[in-house]
Amino acid sequence: MTQVGTLKFPVFSGIRCLMMPYRQGDPDSVPDIYAPYRDIVKSVFLEEGEIGFLTIDESPVEAGNSHRGARSRFDRPLHTEGGRRPDTGQFAWGGSGWGSATNVWLDPDVQVLLANNLTGSCAYWDAVHPNTSYDGDIGDFADEYPYETAIFMGPGEVHQIGVLTPHESVRVKKKAKRQFLRVVGSGVTGREEYFTENPLLSRHAA
Repeated sequence: MTQVGTLKFPVFSGIRCLMMPYRQGDPDSVPDIYAPYRDIVKSVFLEEGEIGFLTIDESPVEAGNSHRGARSRFDRPLHTEGGRRPDTGQFAWGGSGWGSATNVWLDPDVQVLLANNLTGSCAYWDAVHPNTSYDGDIGDFADEYPYETAIFMGPGEVHQIGVLTPHESVRVKKKAKRQFLRVVGSGVTGREEYFTENPLLSRHAA
């Protein structure tokens, strides 16, 4: 849980991908639509040459809202990247509640890189929160994570956290165009239907 580098975001264009598999450090494993991020892909990675999962989210955010938006069930959109199945204690991605299908499993030591372009719009805490919810939403524990003890990310700063690190997409004070980058490393098994397909991956899987 620390800053590991900096990057320069490209010009905002509204592009988006979610958990798209690619080869870390290999810009040629990223489709042309994401070409503005190829220099970032080349220099920002956890395990060069290994399969990772790339999220790019460029979207407007209204004043008083967070980028996480309606996904949060509590006033503060505090969460962990991984959720925890209450029946088995295993960690998973997503899930809408008890009894829903689990399609993506996570090792508890999965590492994540985060970056965004807005000052103070992302915070995390130097902690591990294994008793997370099924969907990773831990806003009901907000009293344990006051902003006074948070690490606020600066624009373009790349920070490494764990899949169980509490972090928050903080509500912005004014309307803005937010650019968000996430790299999830190895230790992910399975996929959700809404994950972005990568037609180039087969060429780089060998």
